[in-house]
Amino acid sequence: MTRLPALQAILAPAHFFAYATLLGAQLYQSFVVVKIAYEALPAQAFTSLQKRVFPIYFRRQTALLILTAITFPHGPLALIKRKGDWVPFFVAGATALLNLAVYGPRTSRLMMRRRALGMLTDGVL
Repeated sequence: MTRLPALQAILAPAHFFAYATLLGAQLYQSFVVVKIAYEALPAQAFTSLQKRVFPIYFRRQTALLILTAITFPHGPLALIKRKGDWVPFFVAGATALLNLAVYGPRTSRLMMRRRALGMLTDGVL
C-alpha cells in the first residue's frame, strides 16, 4: 500500500502540468494567435501559416491529452472506475482525433483549393 501514495506524489504534479499545458495551448491558439494572425496577415499568408501550424497543433493536442490521461492522479486505470472521470477524456480524445485525422486535413485541402481558384483575397476567407 505504500506504492499508491508514492505514485500519486509523482502523478499529481505531472497531471497538473499536462492539463495546464493542454488548456493553455488550446486557449492561446484559439483566442490569441488565430485572431492576431487573421488581422495582421494577408489572406494567402494566413492560409499558409494555418496550413503549417494546425497539423502540429492537433498532434500536440492529442499527445497532451494522452499524457493528461496517463498521469491521472490515482493512475490511468482509475479512470475506468467512475464514469464522471473518463467521459471528459473520451469526448476530448474523440474530438482531438477527429481534428487530427479528418477535419484538419479536409480544411487544409479546401483552403488550398480555394487559394488555387483565386477565391482567397484579403479580408475574405
